[in-house]
Amino acid sequence: MTKEHLTTLWKWLCLGCFAYVVGSVITIQGGVDIFGAKFLADAEKDGVAIIGYFSVIVGSFLMCLALTIAMVYARRHGRAWHERIPVVMLDGLKTGSVEGRIFQLAVVLMLIIVPLAGIGRSMIVANEGTICEQTAPGVSPIHYPGGQWRLINLPSSQSQLRLMTMETPPGICGGHGVEISWYTPILFGAMPGVVVTLFLAWLFLLLRSPSKLEQIPHGWDKIAPE
Repeated sequence: MTKEHLTTLWKWLCLGCFAYVVGSVITIQGGVDIFGAKFLADAEKDGVAIIGYFSVIVGSFLMCLALTIAMVYARRHGRAWHERIPVVMLDGLKTGSVEGRIFQLAVVLMLIIVPLAGIGRSMIVANEGTICEQTAPGVSPIHYPGGQWRLINLPSSQSQLRLMTMETPPGICGGHGVEISWYTPILFGAMPGVVVTLFLAWLFLLLRSPSKLEQIPHGWDKIAPE
């Protein structure tokens, strides 16, 4: 892929992650989701715990893709940290200038740091949700209270488990909430861990010292020695 291809992919993945995660956090906090990120959960129907659950999964997936592309870009292009960040919106920006560096920092803050903080906030909210274990007909469902990080370490059960809203009355389980299973610790626990790992690796690539080849001004390597 060319530099322009990587920049375009990175921009849209970051914007998608920003819109979904920030919209979810706004909804969790009781505000109106101005980005319309409701295609997997709705606050009135599902509750904030489930919104947080999907925010973590969708946001982490998009951020993994965005950071992977950012790492490829940083590995291939630029001799300084500000040149290794894709330039969005302002084509031809001189990133080495003071205002250019400030702009690049602002881009990282808005498109990377803010969604990462939103994913962390969503994990905390989802963790507060009650987990319900469906039982045989006529037997009251088993409810596991939130706050114990059970989405990462699911209760041992042969029956279906469902993540419920924090306001779900005891005894209600079937048909409510969202089903969780063996894949939940991977999507909810491991994937955010991968995001953090990729973020640290990206920072390393941004701040690394340029190689000898990168230190040669562009085009000078093609000049034949006299």
